Amino acid sequence: MKVYTSYSDAELAGLIRVGDAAAFTEIYNRYWPKLFLHSRHMLSDDDQAQDVVQEVFSWIWQHYQDVNLNQSLSSYLYGAIRNKVLNLVKHEKVKALKFADIAAYMTSGQHGLDEELNYQELVRIIDDEIALMPPKMREIFELSRHSDLSHKVIAEQLGISEQTVRKQVQRALRLLRARLGMQTPAIVAILYLIKNH
Repeated sequence: MKVYTSYSDAELAGLIRVGDAAAFTEIYNRYWPKLFLHSRHMLSDDDQAQDVVQEVFSWIWQHYQDVNLNQSLSSYLYGAIRNKVLNLVKHEKVKALKFADIAAYMTSGQHGLDEELNYQELVRIIDDEIALMPPKMREIFELSRHSDLSHKVIAEQLGISEQTVRKQVQRALRLLRARLGMQTPAIVAILYLIKNH
């Protein structure tokens, strides 16, 4: 029986190229914690860091025949993480700028067709992110966002403490901030504008 934990990185990389699932699992277990820390250091966000590492490993397994290791496995993996993070940051910056432009158009009251289409895209993205929230958090956030209920009224309506409501709303805003690449005041302003559009 093969003991994969005793294999070198080079041996494991060779086995991955022929589709050896156990070799892939060993590399995953060996490198996942290190790559997660590396990714989190660059992103300062646990969820995004986990997603980046997971996507890199998923790509490697799905394209194992195309993995070209002209360098050490360690260098390849760290390089893949860095590239993924840079692409993510670039995408988030572009998205944040686009959202800022949309907010500016909405507040100016001058809506052209392109801005209206961008606005609809923004609404869809935010609604999609809210739909991914845990059920209780989503319920509380939507009562706060759509119904304009105070934290006290929501707490009474749901039979929970006002502090729980406050924390859930804050967590929901943090999730949106992480996903949209925007600061909380900008998100609150956009949610207000969407509701009153």
